[in-house]
Amino acid sequence: MTQEILDVGKAELLGKTADLKNTGFRLAQICAVRAENGLVLLYSFIKGCEFVSLRFPVAAAEPVESVSWLYPYAFLYENEMKDLFGANITNINLDFGGHFYETALRTPFMAE
Repeated sequence: MTQEILDVGKAELLGKTADLKNTGFRLAQICAVRAENGLVLLYSFIKGCEFVSLRFPVAAAEPVESVSWLYPYAFLYENEMKDLFGANITNINLDFGGHFYETALRTPFMAE
């Protein structure tokens, strides 16, 4: 199995995701990690024994365009990142508006 992590700019996310989809990759996971100045987002794709991840930093309230128009099931990951980390994912095909998870703290993984 090969694994590659590509550091990309936020502006490259949709184009690179479309390229991966058009070459047969499926979306494997999306996650967020708290970073010093906001978040680091990681979008991972798999095809056969190839695993490719796109990684980029975003400021806390910086908008990130949804990939759910390419991979409809991405709405699950993207709503989770909104609710738990406060990520500003825009144009999700099924947006729960901050109510995907009901938690005691709003965005608990960004709380200090």
